[in-house]
Amino acid sequence: MDKKHLVILGAVFLLLTGCQEEQVEKPEEPKSEFSIKMKTPEEQQKIAETYTYEDYKKVFDEAVTEAKEFNEDEELTKWIVRTLAQEKLAYAEELPDEQVVKLARQTMNEEKVWKDIAYEKYKVEVTDEEIDNYIKEGPDSSDLPAHKAYAEALGLTLEELNHEYDRELYEKNLIWMKLRPILEEEYGVTDREEIIQRYNEEVNEKLG
Repeated sequence: MDKKHLVILGAVFLLLTGCQEEQVEKPEEPKSEFSIKMKTPEEQQKIAETYTYEDYKKVFDEAVTEAKEFNEDEELTKWIVRTLAQEKLAYAEELPDEQVVKLARQTMNEEKVWKDIAYEKYKVEVTDEEIDNYIKEGPDSSDLPAHKAYAEALGLTLEELNHEYDRELYEKNLIWMKLRPILEEEYGVTDREEIIQRYNEEVNEKLG
């Protein structure tokens, strides 16, 4: 799988990622309060190597249908879809409904705070034009079965999925590309893992 797939699959389901021609780092998420047992790396690799469009379509169709049954608002439902897809593809066991909603809400709130700190404290600037160009140069040309199945399950074209539904995920990738060198100077370190850890500490502190 080529490196182009890293950002695309990261948007499709946040944990199972592939690769992208140009090395593009994806920021890690703050640690969840939930203890979730993951499929083994071998199991995840097997899914990535063997799943067809039909397999992914079944996963995303189920995630979309199940998400609607929670009767939450549009924004939270989007994160529930992502959580359920992630559950089916990466988690070793099914989550209780209550935990699905809590995890989706937690992730949604963390994403907002993550960006707020970047924009407000570190003055990172990302324009709509930059986001659109970033998406056009990569995700819009995706031929990944998972990506196509994801769009189809939502009743969207690939472009609608990328530029509208999943736009904030690509926005975050762009923010990170600009934020990392700022954090290297702010923290006085260049180690990626330490930078991520310290920034996530900022996020968690603001979340309280």
